[in-house]
Amino acid sequence: MTTMTMTRKSAKAVEAKSNKTKIGLVLQGGGALGAYEYGAVMQLVADGFVPIIVSGVSIGAINAAAIAGAKSGDIAGSLKELWSRITLAPNPFVPEHFAKMQSMFGNPAFYRNRSDWWAMKNWTSFCDTTPIRQTLREVVDFRRLNDASLMRFCVTATNVATGGQEYFDNLHMEIGPEHIVASGSLPPSFPATEIDGEFYWDGGLFDNTPLRPVIQMVATSEIESLPIFVIDLVPSFDAVPRTIAEVKNRMMELSFENRFWDEFGGPKGLIEHADMLEEVASIVPSDHPIRDNQFFANLMRYRVLRHLKVVPASHQAMSDGMDFSAAGVEARRMAGQTAVKRFLDTYNYE
Repeated sequence: MTTMTMTRKSAKAVEAKSNKTKIGLVLQGGGALGAYEYGAVMQLVADGFVPIIVSGVSIGAINAAAIAGAKSGDIAGSLKELWSRITLAPNPFVPEHFAKMQSMFGNPAFYRNRSDWWAMKNWTSFCDTTPIRQTLREVVDFRRLNDASLMRFCVTATNVATGGQEYFDNLHMEIGPEHIVASGSLPPSFPATEIDGEFYWDGGLFDNTPLRPVIQMVATSEIESLPIFVIDLVPSFDAVPRTIAEVKNRMMELSFENRFWDEFGGPKGLIEHADMLEEVASIVPSDHPIRDNQFFANLMRYRVLRHLKVVPASHQAMSDGMDFSAAGVEARRMAGQTAVKRFLDTYNYE
């Protein structure tokens, strides 16, 4: 990269910071891998990007709540507070290679292992999620989170009985800690979360990339210009497992890799699909009756994907989703920041 090119990019970056570029933000699930999102969003905010729409699932839902419900709008401070609580303190008596598995014994600000052994035959989960509800109440400003004029917010969950996906958003309901917890109720570790007589499991079981809610929440005036950032925690990984541990990891990866854009051939295919829709929109006369058709209108919303931005992550074993150790969390936070810096080196600010 030439000095002149670097100067132009630096100037654009400075201008972007002063103009506060508005974006949509999509956060995936992956347990402790969510620390990567923490670092990535911190860097986006530092570079002048302001989420006006955020959707999340599982740990992404928890991160999304900290973002939309950031006290006084301090997103960086809110994420830092959240992760300082759910990161396990270093233990000098625990060897580093065992520290990654410490969360098997519980996470005081997230969940605790059940101890009612006398009722074990009736268990449907191994842990109690009461701690994360309390953490959310302390970290998140739910009055701010529920103000859609500040930020549109959605988390997804899977209905246990029907297998369908449910959207919990601040445009249609009052969001509370239970909606966030429902989005991350991954069985059999965590119990299903009951809301209004329905039971919900982790939204990632249905779709681990909650991009559709953002598309639905985009205003008509934003379709032509709003960048949508996806922090891709579980990138596609071409590998054949050789051990039982690798088999288990690969099975989880296949369950949580991005299903939404698979039918389009990846992010590039999605962008090409959006370009095609833009061409269709230009061909259909402004007074044609089909423009009043709701299905057509919904389809046209997908044109916003022309501005899709995917921040990739390096492959990590899904078992690392249990690694809430201080070293593991810090490594992922830094990796997320580095990835965004690298991504923004080629970002078009115009």
